[in-house]
Amino acid sequence: MNYLAHFYLADPDQALMFGNYIGDGVKGSDFQRFSEPVARGVRFHRFIDTYTDQHPEVFAAKELFYPTQGKFSPVVVDVLFDHLLAQKWDAFHDESLPHFARRCYDVVASMRQDLPYRSERFYQYMFANDLLTNYATREGMEKVLSGMDYRTKFTSNMVDAMNTSPETFKQLSVHFERFFPDLVEACQTWKSDH
Repeated sequence: MNYLAHFYLADPDQALMFGNYIGDGVKGSDFQRFSEPVARGVRFHRFIDTYTDQHPEVFAAKELFYPTQGKFSPVVVDVLFDHLLAQKWDAFHDESLPHFARRCYDVVASMRQDLPYRSERFYQYMFANDLLTNYATREGMEKVLSGMDYRTKFTSNMVDAMNTSPETFKQLSVHFERFFPDLVEACQTWKSDH
């Protein structure tokens, strides 16, 4: 899952949302510079990633894109699952997606002094381009995937995933709809246990 899902799964706990956002920017297990609630968010981020990577529906979704995306298929599926979440947003949240996105940006901004460098750089890009809201549109997704192509060290063509056949997108949607409720339930359990 990508940024929108991570924020959604941590909402409404602001420290959990922030820690979940910076999860990719924190290396190792040294969380001493963060408060415990933020460190918990980093651990939550890692739980979400591990759970997602091991789910059979996610394996099946990656297989759909492996012929065209190869080793980048896991990354493409993460981003496209956020696209599906954004498109189906009203089924998951009472708050509008643009309002939720603004609230997420405000949460990160309110704790900006604790942002790791990598997370700070991406926050500027995410906020300036309103990525969380634009995950819902084809144009927004093309911009996200093009940016990922630009930043990768290896030759990639992730943006081409948006040209996938309607049938493949339909299959991807089925995998998402089977997977996401399992993830939500697993996250609720994790939050009550940790």
